[in-house]
Amino acid sequence: MGGSREQGLLVRVPASSANLGSAFDTAALALDLYLEVQRLWIPEGGVELEYHGPDPEQVPLGQDNLICRGMAEVTGEAAGGVRLVVRSQIPIGVGLGSSAAALVAGVLIGAEIDGGGHSREELLGVAARLEGHPDNAAAALLGGFVVAAESPSEVLTRRTDLPSQLRFVIATPALALPTSTSRAVLPSSYDRQDVTWNLQRTALLTAAFFSDPLSLSPELFSDRLHQGRRAQLVPGITDCLDVRHPDLLGVFLSGAGSSVVGVVRGSEGEVGELFREAFAGAGISARTRVASGDNRGAEVRRIEIPA
Repeated sequence: MGGSREQGLLVRVPASSANLGSAFDTAALALDLYLEVQRLWIPEGGVELEYHGPDPEQVPLGQDNLICRGMAEVTGEAAGGVRLVVRSQIPIGVGLGSSAAALVAGVLIGAEIDGGGHSREELLGVAARLEGHPDNAAAALLGGFVVAAESPSEVLTRRTDLPSQLRFVIATPALALPTSTSRAVLPSSYDRQDVTWNLQRTALLTAAFFSDPLSLSPELFSDRLHQGRRAQLVPGITDCLDVRHPDLLGVFLSGAGSSVVGVVRGSEGEVGELFREAFAGAGISARTRVASGDNRGAEVRRIEIPA
């Protein structure tokens, strides 16, 4: 006989890359790096959290963890009698949506604990409110390429799948850039010509992703609102943003940084080497990796575990 088994929950959430140059605080895409959270029940009260992944020194193991915060926001109370086993491929503090993935995982687990009945739209609103802006949260929950905006009552989104022909070359320098630091260098107001510049390219960028992503070009990612100021915080970013290659369809600062992402239709190794050289020229080492788009978004499934 197989013995007793315990029913648990497994939540899988993709990484995300937001802003995409011109589409500042407006658009994001999901990548096939994942945060997985296994939820188990324990007889004692409180929460136990076990983390396996990058940057463990930055991950709180109690109620301050973003997964726990997302759970509590849905259930209305702190987690109790819950064990969370977290396995992550997403580095922290480098612009790949680690906080959004954790919050989305938390609200999905909280919804299950609360008995279901929560729509994805409602849960997206909770995650976006906790995250502070909707783009990363929408991509992590829905997958694909997403444009998002907040209204007084809901998060408005439109999404489309990312084609398999596109790959994403991620260059991450050995220097994290906290979002609070990256936000602090931005001005409180902008010149109208600069805003118009970004609006024009954001509209074209969105149209290209929805109609013909292989027609993307570097000019559509061109930005005058945030990348130039943030690039000054990490040597080498400016040179990365200036990299050009026949198979490089665009390059942008991922989220608030410090990672840079290149959208390619081939030559991943060559583009990655150009990024590493750009950082090396500024005296900064960098790791590169190649990702595909994720079109599934966050997934929840029940699992049985031997008791």
